[in-house]
Amino acid sequence: MDILINDKSCTGEVGEKLSKVALESKAHVGYVCAGLGICQTCYVTVLEGGDCLSGLSDVEEAFLSEKQIKDGARLACQATIERDGTIRILSRPEEVRRMALSNPLSLFSYSVEMGKAAAERFVPGVTNVIDRIQKGEVRGQAALDEAFSGMGSALQLSIDTATQSIPFKEQISGMVDFCKKMLPFSERSQHPAIDENIQHVALHRKGEQQETGADDPVADSTIETAGFESLGFVVADKLGSAGIFTFTDLLERGKTSKGRGELSSICNLSKKEVLTLVNYADLCRVRGIDVQTATLLEASGVDTVPELAHRNPSNLYEKILEVNKKQSIIACDPSQQDVDSWVAEAKTLRKVITY
Repeated sequence: MDILINDKSCTGEVGEKLSKVALESKAHVGYVCAGLGICQTCYVTVLEGGDCLSGLSDVEEAFLSEKQIKDGARLACQATIERDGTIRILSRPEEVRRMALSNPLSLFSYSVEMGKAAAERFVPGVTNVIDRIQKGEVRGQAALDEAFSGMGSALQLSIDTATQSIPFKEQISGMVDFCKKMLPFSERSQHPAIDENIQHVALHRKGEQQETGADDPVADSTIETAGFESLGFVVADKLGSAGIFTFTDLLERGKTSKGRGELSSICNLSKKEVLTLVNYADLCRVRGIDVQTATLLEASGVDTVPELAHRNPSNLYEKILEVNKKQSIIACDPSQQDVDSWVAEAKTLRKVITY
């Protein structure tokens, strides 16, 4: 059995929970709700060996968002080792540490993603726990205390990110209203500033963008793979294992159909997934466009620089606003001036990707 938690070799056996393996190996994985799956401090990303673990528990399905699950998220207190093999995971603190070292600006969008997911899943998650309490599956005063403490930790995670101007007011408001009705730890007196802060949740700053060159089709697009955090650490890890650490690498290796086929095999990603990543890298050659903005452009029907160059800026701007209102892909809508600038610069860049 080969278990690596944050690249640290750990000892574990079939039948053990990942949380127990981490605890006994002194690996940095949180654990404050006694394995009830409420506090989410034992959130981990499975980079390899997901098939060696038990399937998602009802608690995980309740508390984790669809995107988190797709990106390999598990709650260590709920994941049991079921068969021998290699298991590699990253804890949430380690994910943050790596981003802080490689690309500090990515921490902002990461906090948006994590806080938004926590807010969206809080109500169904806690409903699941309350149902378990009513069925007698959580018994004894100690267990109940741990349950409510865990709920408080999950609530505080979302509240803390909300007060840092994270734009998901609707989810936070619904979550707090639910808590006021159902949970004893959510009395207004304990969180006097919550309601006031929620009314002012808005994004006050945009993430700084990378500078790119217009002369060379790939030059200066050297953003670390931490820029792919919105796509999940699993993707970033797969790209890194293939020696791809910048958009420059990705564009160079994936600009041809043959190259994308090779990356598909090496990274264990579908050809469609590889093409999507390469398209993001292509769009990020334009000043002011990062991965999340490229995702928004893709959802608006613009996949590559040549497509962007041929768009009417005014029409594209209206489409972007429409798509982002429905899907909330980025925190702050771009301005018409931003879109004008993107289209103008796209006209100066030559085509890189071939099919």
